[in-house]
Amino acid sequence: MSSDAEGKIALAVIAARENIRLIQLWTSGRDLEALKSDTLVRYAIERAFIAIDSSIKDIPADLLGACGIPAAMIAGFRNALAHTYEDILDERVVLTIREDLPALDASLASMLDAITK
Repeated sequence: MSSDAEGKIALAVIAARENIRLIQLWTSGRDLEALKSDTLVRYAIERAFIAIDSSIKDIPADLLGACGIPAAMIAGFRNALAHTYEDILDERVVLTIREDLPALDASLASMLDAITK
């Protein structure tokens, strides 16, 4: 892989991880009801999820697969957020934040370590 390709991938990983960090920051210490009632934070979280998907698209599929990153599921979640606001269950978003984002962040951190060594 060329250094330009590695650099582009590294930037994508860093951007995705930054959006994960922001989501975790915005939701820290907030329960479901607090998140439901704060439309500004909800909107920011949705935008950050969309940005994560955008970053993931800049990473080759074989690398995503090798790191166990479910790109299709991320894209599907992004599409649901972007196109069906009323149909998104707040509980599903919170569950994704609490259960899926830490694993995604860990996979992205491993990927970044592998490509920058």
